[in-house]
Parts: sequence; C-alpha cells; structure tokens
Amino acid sequence: MKKQLLSICSLAFLLLVACTAAKVSVPDNLRAAATPMKVSGLNGWMINQQLSFGNYTTSSVKRGWDFSSALQHSHISFKMEDQIVKVFNIGTDNRSVNERNKFQYTIREGANSAAVFAMEKFNEKQLVYKTGLPILGDVTRTKNVQYAFSAAIVLLADNQPEPWQFVMVHRYDAARDTARGIFDQPYVEEDGYASNGDMTIQIRPLRIRNYTNPKGKDVKVVGGSLFAGYELLVENGVIGVVDLLDNQVWMVNDMDLAYKMVTAAISSVLMLKRKQDINQEQ
Repeated sequence: MKKQLLSICSLAFLLLVACTAAKVSVPDNLRAAATPMKVSGLNGWMINQQLSFGNYTTSSVKRGWDFSSALQHSHISFKMEDQIVKVFNIGTDNRSVNERNKFQYTIREGANSAAVFAMEKFNEKQLVYKTGLPILGDVTRTKNVQYAFSAAIVLLADNQPEPWQFVMVHRYDAARDTARGIFDQPYVEEDGYASNGDMTIQIRPLRIRNYTNPKGKDVKVVGGSLFAGYELLVENGVIGVVDLLDNQVWMVNDMDLAYKMVTAAISSVLMLKRKQDINQEQ
C-alpha cells in the first residue's frame, strides 16, 4: 500500500512540475565551465533510436530481445504477522520478477568515436497479499531488489584502446530497511562508476527535494525526493550532469578529447538504459 501511495504522489508531482520550475541543481563551477546540450531522440519509437546532443550523435541503437518472467508460489510462514492476515482470509504468495535486456551502438563526434555494449538485469522478490476483494485486488510488498547495469565503452580512434568498465548497482533488503513513515525513503545501497583502471568517474543519482511553485516560492516535494538525473564526478569535482527532467547534458568544455568522448558515451548510456529510478520500480 505504501508503494501504491508513493506512486500516486509521484504521478501527481510529475503533473505539477509540468507547470512549475522544477530544475536539476547544476553546480555553479560546472555552469561556468560547461555548455548545456539539448538531447534529441529520447522520445518516440525505440526502433532505430538515435540520440544527439551538441556535436555528438549515436548510431541506431541495436537492442536485443527484452526478457521478463515472473514466478509465483504459496508462501509458508509461521511469523505472527503472516498468521494474523490468515484470520482475515488473506492468502500470501511469494513472487519473483526477473527482467533482462541489452543494447549496443556507437557514438561519434567528428573523427572521434566510441563503441558501447550494455546489459541490464533486474530481480525483485515480492510478498503478495491476496485479499479476494475486487476493489483492492492483490497487494504486493517488496522483500528484496537486486539491480545491475554494466557496459563496456571502447574508444575506436585509440591505437591501443583500453576498454572502460561501466557499472551501476542498486540493492534493497526490506529486512534492513529503517524507513517506517509513509513518505520515508527506503534504505538502499547504490553505487555507480566507470573506470579504465587508471581513471575512475563516479556516477551519482540526482534527486530533487524542493521546487519553485508558480508563485516563486520554494516548496518541499511531497512524498519524498524526485529522481532527476545523474552527476558525474572525478577527484577534482563534477565534470558532467545528465538532466533527465529537461533532457540536457552538461560537460566540462576543457577536457582531453578522449575523456570528453568517454563522458559523452557515459551520458548517452545513462539516458538509454531502461530503468532509471529503481526506488519507484519497487
């Protein structure tokens, strides 16, 4: 029920931000050193999908078959909470949902290009309460989530290309979750990075906790923070921002061409992966 309430609140907020000034917070030092690039190709048909931003253009994205499966079976438990629901003639099942997909493409800017090979895996274990009431139907509670996204990025113009390894993981375990309030954010473990062994770029999700309403007043987001995009960081600070609210990419202008190509490739991968805010998928 908490999941359903949060989804309703998120939908209401998305309708609200359509007529308000909800913006990703881009650090001032990045604004001064970077040029925002509007992204085209994110909307519409995914067949022969191509992205472009600034001078960067991808080839048609080749996607493999999407795989999804769900397995449901009776839940046997002697816990007090599970015994109580049986008194009200509510049955419980265990359900496991699996999804997997992959895609590949190249991204080019002038004579520079990179090849990208990506794979996404998602598994959610749920407890299903079968109420038997048409108005409620089945109610699910997430027990565990495992999400992994990986990609290889290869600079094609390099004489001895060293592949970059791109990894993002998201783990949730209800047994370790300390969130108790309706609008409390669940406890999750998140990590993301891209590395070639010598240099590492950290990838961090960006979430909005406040927005500006039509009257110009700063207002707190109802139902918790709203996922808005990603921040790319190295030891010296932020080198890029992927803004999924306004479909923009920010990249530091004064970077080595190879690193700029890698940063552009990472940005395009982040925009093309199927699942974005895993918290809302649960």
